[in-house]
Amino acid sequence: MNQIIRHDDESRFNKMVDLEAITEPGIYEGIPNEAYHAGPGISKSGLWTIYEKTPAHYKFPPVKEETTQTKAIKDFGTAAHLAILEPESFERKVVRGPKDRRGNKWTDLEEACALDGRLLLVEQAYDDVLAIRDGVHADSWINAILTSGDGMNEATGYAIDPVTGELVRVRPDRYRRDLRIIIDVKSTESARPEDFARSVTNYGYHSQEAFYSDTWQSLGMPVDGFIFIAWEKKSPFAKAVYELPPAIVEEGRAIMRQSLDKYAECKKANHWPAYGDGVQELSFKRWAYKLTPPPEGMDEAA
Repeated sequence: MNQIIRHDDESRFNKMVDLEAITEPGIYEGIPNEAYHAGPGISKSGLWTIYEKTPAHYKFPPVKEETTQTKAIKDFGTAAHLAILEPESFERKVVRGPKDRRGNKWTDLEEACALDGRLLLVEQAYDDVLAIRDGVHADSWINAILTSGDGMNEATGYAIDPVTGELVRVRPDRYRRDLRIIIDVKSTESARPEDFARSVTNYGYHSQEAFYSDTWQSLGMPVDGFIFIAWEKKSPFAKAVYELPPAIVEEGRAIMRQSLDKYAECKKANHWPAYGDGVQELSFKRWAYKLTPPPEGMDEAA
C-alpha cells in the first residue's frame, strides 16, 4: 500500500500538478509546495486552525490578496528555506535582482525568471539569504545532518487516520532514513530558548512533531527523533537546534486528536460551526467590576 514516487524534475518552483494521480496512501516526491497546500487531505495547519479558532475558520478562510509586500515576504521565506535545505542549489534557482522592484529592470527580469522557473529577489534580500545559508551551514553538525546521509527533502506523505478514516497529509522538511529522524526548519523572531518555547505552543510546533511523526511512521518510515533548526530572520541571523520534551509532544498529540475528531464530525454533518449555536451568556473577570462589587464567589485570582 505504501509507495514512494520519484520524479525527474527536482524544481521546487514547478507549476501545479494533477494530484488525482495519487490514488492511495504513500510518500510522494516532487510535488510542488503550492500543489501540496491545495491538494487532498487535511494538514497540521488545518487542524491547528480548528483548535486555535473554529471549524468555520478552517472551512471558510478569508481570501488573501497578494500584495507586493506579502509576495516579497513569501519569496524571501521560500528562498531561505531552499538555501538551508539545498545550499548547493540556491544560486542556480534564485536570482539576485536590482536594488528595488521599480521599473522595467525588475519587470523584465521577473518575467524571464518566471519562464525559467527561478525565484527573483532584490539585492538586499538575496544577500541576506546568502548570509542565512552560510551562517546555518557554518555549523558542521547542522551541515552534515542537512546535506549528507540517506535523506529526502520535502517529500509529501498521505495517510488514512485509523480512528476517523480521514485522509491526512504531512510534508517534513527533511527525513534522514539512516538516522530515522525528521528535521524541521523554522524562521523566528528570536531563537532564544525561552522565546522559541513560546513559539512552540503559540504556533503548534509540538502538534506538528506529533502529527508528522505518527503519520510518517504509519507509512513505514520509522521516526526515532525530531529536531527543530530555528533561525532568526534578521542579522546576525542567529540559529539554534532544539528538541522537545516528550510531555509537551503528548500535549500536541492530544490537540491533533481532538481537532481531527472534530474535523471528521463536521465533515460528516456538513456543519462547520464558529463560536457556538444559540444564545450564550458571557463571563467576565473580576477586574471588569470597577464601580460595582463583583458577584459573590468570584475567584479572587480571576
